[in-house]
Amino acid sequence: MSITKTVILDKPDSLSRTELTEMAGRYAHSVQDSYPQSPVADIDLTQVDWDVSPQLCRAGAYCETLLDEPPEHTIVLSYPGYRSWGWEYMKGIIRHELVHVVINEEYGDEVTAHGLEFQTIAESVDAPIRGEDPVPYRYQLYCSRCGSMIDGLYKASERTQQPNKHQSNCCEAPLQVETNDDWP
Repeated sequence: MSITKTVILDKPDSLSRTELTEMAGRYAHSVQDSYPQSPVADIDLTQVDWDVSPQLCRAGAYCETLLDEPPEHTIVLSYPGYRSWGWEYMKGIIRHELVHVVINEEYGDEVTAHGLEFQTIAESVDAPIRGEDPVPYRYQLYCSRCGSMIDGLYKASERTQQPNKHQSNCCEAPLQVETNDDWP
């Protein structure tokens, strides 16, 4: 008797990175089925690889394209973004990145990333033009005197580990660190 793991679609906000990759690929096929008049429906999804980055925090995803024959694409999704925003929001990001696939194949570097051509195709699949604000910072540095926020960081650093050794620019006071315990 073999046991297979099934992704529970009614709880898509708790996917692992591997499950998110698989779900994104399946969702891309459903986008093509849902928007048959869009240029996105003509993408050869066998030429699109999916990946998930645990470090990508300043964007929801990005698309890399090799304009070989045939073109090859890799769409990299932000796992912290997914954990922060949820599956419903990630579906818009996936549609957005599929539009980049079309733009990259049709225009290469000849047009701006989110220009008129992009906007027209994005509208055809109800994709957002711009994404969510970046994932909330894991660490926030503040001035210990006036409380002004000095910086936000996603990774621990010498400033987060030894804030008393660093001074704020505003008051020249030691830094204070707050850690986001709910960080994705």
